[in-house]
Amino acid sequence: MDNFDTIFAHLLNIHPSRIESIKSSKTEDDTRIFITLKKANLSCPYCGNNHVTSNGFFNKSLKVSNLPFENYLVFHRVRRYYCSHCSHTFSDLNHMTPPGHSVSYATILQLMQLLQNPKITFKYAAEILSLSESTVVRLFDKHCHISRIPFPEVICIDEVYTKNSDFDAKYSCVFYDFYKSRILDVHPSRKKRHLHQYFQSIPKKELDNVRYVCIDMYLPYKQISRCYFKKAIICVDSFHVVKHINDDLSKLRIRIMKKYPTDSIEYYLLKHWKNLLFDRTLNLDNEGKYNKRLGYHVNFRQLLDLMLDIDSQLRKAYELKEAYIMFNSSATLEDAPERLDEIIQDFTQANIDELQEFTGLLIHWKQEIINSFTHYKGKRINSSVAESMNATIKDLLFNTKGIRNNERRKKRIMYAVNKTKFTLK
Repeated sequence: MDNFDTIFAHLLNIHPSRIESIKSSKTEDDTRIFITLKKANLSCPYCGNNHVTSNGFFNKSLKVSNLPFENYLVFHRVRRYYCSHCSHTFSDLNHMTPPGHSVSYATILQLMQLLQNPKITFKYAAEILSLSESTVVRLFDKHCHISRIPFPEVICIDEVYTKNSDFDAKYSCVFYDFYKSRILDVHPSRKKRHLHQYFQSIPKKELDNVRYVCIDMYLPYKQISRCYFKKAIICVDSFHVVKHINDDLSKLRIRIMKKYPTDSIEYYLLKHWKNLLFDRTLNLDNEGKYNKRLGYHVNFRQLLDLMLDIDSQLRKAYELKEAYIMFNSSATLEDAPERLDEIIQDFTQANIDELQEFTGLLIHWKQEIINSFTHYKGKRINSSVAESMNATIKDLLFNTKGIRNNERRKKRIMYAVNKTKFTLK
């Protein structure tokens, strides 16, 4: 038992010098460990008198995780004191657990470190620490303190799917700090009426501090931003615009593909080589390989040309898509208005059914698309920070099968994704 001081000091996250004694007693079923800490210099918490005397001990159960022994129960022998001046009794303030808890501070610290990993569920953390899931949830609710972060100059607004919410909404609205890459807040609904209630609780001075708001093309975000961010410029995230044109091109590809028999060369090209229409990271001029279906050597560019030769509308739509991506990557805030007008004209004249939605989108969101070429501290304003963090949030919600309680879900998301520094309070 000589090494118990060091073992338990480590498990309880206290210095060995604080331990007065560790004693054990065996029963038929278990071994009980009684830890006594050294006496502290105390004054009476009721009258402040320093003349207090010992009044015995009481045993407080300790839940200590990762004990290297089996069938061990741990107790803290807590001193009681008596004040001769005011006749009050009180216990030693030198505790190893929070008031009213049997779980040690060290175990709570370990729990909160585990829960910073988005892949760790409450249930799994409970299994690791030999606690019940309800205890883990209760400890997280009690000890996870997330302070609200004021809105900075540039924010991004996006949403995540939260189907298991106990709120009347399928999507939660997430606010991001564009420059510092962190989550600012999570609201349980993206519906306009709920966002009105949310923003009405935020001081006007803070809202007026926002200079830029980056959103996807969800109309209520635009309407809400105009209403509350009076001094801000609204930008559309360029990724979402490109995604729309790719989706429309894909619809056109599918329509054309369905006109051909499934055993035809046209169907084969449109189905199995569709990535050539969208993946701009591919080297189209790669070394050709023998294609069994075609019966000759061919590289990616030749395959793409064969596919575009199938239908003139597909070729035109692909060229328009490439023109927009070139515009998106090379335009400036100064030349974007003129260049975007030309693109809108080209899309309109093409008169392709599947592109009508995108043409309307360019017209309706024209100013916000132009605004997206704004740079803040050397970086073009976009929602890449939101997309990156959304992936982590989605993983967390998938692993946990959703967290119904909105406040708990918000705290877990912000705690895990922002890697919030934890301190016991």
